[in-house]
Amino acid sequence: MASIRVRHRYTILAAMAVCASAALTGCASTTPVAGSPPSQSPESGDPGEWKLLAPDQVTPESTTLQLGVSRASCAGGVTGEVLIPQLTYEAGRITIRTDVAPLPDGAYTCQSNDFVPNTVELQVAVGSRELFDALCLDSNRAGHSYCMDGGVRWAP
Repeated sequence: MASIRVRHRYTILAAMAVCASAALTGCASTTPVAGSPPSQSPESGDPGEWKLLAPDQVTPESTTLQLGVSRASCAGGVTGEVLIPQLTYEAGRITIRTDVAPLPDGAYTCQSNDFVPNTVELQVAVGSRELFDALCLDSNRAGHSYCMDGGVRWAP
């Protein structure tokens, strides 16, 4: 537990240093934000994709997002535990990375996995920014069906 606190403190200090050095040009911050259900740190997970469960309820004033998260790899139809999402706030978009807990070794069938509901609380309102799925930043996944929208899950 102490190593997680130290790592989290280091992440915050590193983000503050980046922001301080970019004060004239703005900065993007990557901040783990509590999701539902709470879980372990995101760096130990497998990639997940997400969709908005109620896109018509998202407005520029929104600070809460209802996501459905699905494991991006074969898992026999089951997504499993969703880890704490990571958010990156930029001038034009909010990038959301939704990892899922690793699976035990084994062979899994490749039907679609279920979508697990997950609530994300933003530190600031959406504003005029797009909501972007970080999974689509991976060039190996850009051609997959879950990135056909270019990774943009909502635009103002």
